[in-house]
Amino acid sequence: MRRPELSPGFEETAARERELLLERYAECKARAEHHEELAAEATREAERYAKTIRELGELLGVEDQLSLSDLSDQLRGERLREVAADVLWRNFHAGDVVHYKQWQECVVSEGYRIGGKNPTATFLTQVARVESVERIGRRSGLYKLSATAPMIA
Repeated sequence: MRRPELSPGFEETAARERELLLERYAECKARAEHHEELAAEATREAERYAKTIRELGELLGVEDQLSLSDLSDQLRGERLREVAADVLWRNFHAGDVVHYKQWQECVVSEGYRIGGKNPTATFLTQVARVESVERIGRRSGLYKLSATAPMIA
């Protein structure tokens, strides 16, 4: 397909307009990403408040009692998934890719102990079920944070 003949004046004007539009597009894209990050952070913060409110309610006896798994200092099962997701979202952002060893190290460095005979195996088994991350590849050990923060009740 042949390009139509354009006058030099029109071509210059169109090229300048295109450049302006590219700049505006980049600005809008950056602003959108910034707002998405702010929204994700606000969601994580709200979830931390909700979790603390629930825990205080349990201590005060106005909500269901603490489960036995919450009384143990070793993380397993659902509690491990909750803590791992919370730690991940506090240390990384949506779209980031993290290796499970780095993720596990973050959890341990915050003072948590992972239960089971093989803590790494326990960690891998549980984090594969965290809804706010997506496993990349079959055996890469890499996980990508989704666009939305986890809902921790």
